[in-house]
Amino acid sequence: MGNSRTGVTKGSGSSIILTFTYQERTLRERVKTRGKPTSADLERGRQKRQQILYAIQDGTFDFASTFPDSNKKHWFTPGGSTKFRAFLDRYHEKHLSNADLADATEFTNTGIVNRLNEKLGKLYLTQITGDVIEDFFDKKRLPNGKKISTKTIKNYLAVLRPALHSAVNSNLIPKNPLDTLVLTGSKSRAKEKIDPFSHSEINTILNNCTGQLHNIFKFAFWVGLRPSELIEVKWNDIDDGVIYISRKRTAYSKKAEIPKTESSYRSIKLLPDALAALKDQAQYTHKLQQHIFHNPNTNEMWSSPKIYREAWIRTLKKTTVTYRWPYQTRHTFASMMLSAGENLLWVSNAMGHKSTKETLDTYSRWIKDSDSEVGMKAANKYKFTPKIRD
Repeated sequence: MGNSRTGVTKGSGSSIILTFTYQERTLRERVKTRGKPTSADLERGRQKRQQILYAIQDGTFDFASTFPDSNKKHWFTPGGSTKFRAFLDRYHEKHLSNADLADATEFTNTGIVNRLNEKLGKLYLTQITGDVIEDFFDKKRLPNGKKISTKTIKNYLAVLRPALHSAVNSNLIPKNPLDTLVLTGSKSRAKEKIDPFSHSEINTILNNCTGQLHNIFKFAFWVGLRPSELIEVKWNDIDDGVIYISRKRTAYSKKAEIPKTESSYRSIKLLPDALAALKDQAQYTHKLQQHIFHNPNTNEMWSSPKIYREAWIRTLKKTTVTYRWPYQTRHTFASMMLSAGENLLWVSNAMGHKSTKETLDTYSRWIKDSDSEVGMKAANKYKFTPKIRD
């Protein structure tokens, strides 16, 4: 029958149960028998239990190899008692305090940590294997049912990989399961193509808005700023007909942020239409000497590009103009300047591009060479009249 005092009892069906204490935990582990347990099975169980106790005493007991099918085997590895959620939260909190992350990056990474914990947080750290990670991404779907993109997977791995590497360094897991794992998703959604507004479309848009909206949209068409830069410009950024760009505000910014690249720090000559927009805008915000453009609904600074975009959408709905993202005002500026024959280097600097090559690669189709005077400046400057010998 077995005796609980001996630590060996019959289990249900064809098994016996060994009870013992290891690392201050009382464990009850099942050992299969060929059929209904017999007295011989119980005796073998007592012998096995005694061997386990001896091994525990002399420090040679290996739980995982003794009970390879036990769901408790991960308890007795270095990271076996650490839940993935607790580990990842600690790592993320430490990473945020030590890294100088942009607000948008912090927001994105925090979202990734939350979504990883939602599906994997209940597992122990040692259960986070390559198969588990692969299954997580395989089941991850967009609202339309499609797999997430390879770019999105890379964003997840940018958080997960160093976290697991930290676990290896802390001897919580033997190796990083991502070291040999290759993960791919669907293709990223194509960016909106460059589709500048025509002269008549610009007039239609501006004729369907007044006041502060008219001014900010007009300024956007004639300066070429990114929406994240446009809503952050201040009156003291302007000096002698030039505006200096050194800040931006993204969708998740808690405060103004510095640009990502050196080339984004730049000065732009303000053309007549841009100056006209500023002249009219002065009546609304100049006395405050802070942000130039305000949301007319709140009469306060635009809190994010998202709110600015919503105002843009409402305006275009009043017109017959084919909708494009407000970023297209930037493309419109570049295409107008280049198609009018303005200096490529000047346009490139105004756009905040890293080089004229980036400008050429993006906007080459708007650079005209059909002007009847093309090449004549050089021809007139360097012309010479050699003497023709008889």
